[in-house]
Amino acid sequence: MQNPLKRVIFDSNIWVSFAIGKRLNELKIALLHPKIEVFVCRRLLWEVKVVIQKPKLLKYISQDRRKMLLELMQACHCVDIIEKISMSRDPNDDYLLDLAVTVDADFLVTGDQDLLILRNHQNSNIISFTSFMAVLDSLDL
Repeated sequence: MQNPLKRVIFDSNIWVSFAIGKRLNELKIALLHPKIEVFVCRRLLWEVKVVIQKPKLLKYISQDRRKMLLELMQACHCVDIIEKISMSRDPNDDYLLDLAVTVDADFLVTGDQDLLILRNHQNSNIISFTSFMAVLDSLDL
């Protein structure tokens, strides 16, 4: 029996960090892994678009990298959020938990301590990108 695809959400801080840190190819490898599906919502797309256009970040993210980042995000499954909850220490993060419930995500990948401290939410494990890459390695076994 083949394992079902893992459903994954990357927080906006992951998308932006990789665009700034020149590690977009590492993120691309994760996105293209044959055993995962990546989900976004309109708010996540909007948040990343706003952040990467901030004047203080324009000098760190070239136009080509911004374009590549948005193309990668648009290749993900975009869904409308169904659930509405309030659970995190930062109410601005709640939409990610809502998205995780909506798509029944296996993983919410983030660098945000307000989310990482939760460790899980319903069926979703909340983990760092480094931990997620170890999960990907285990899926290849």
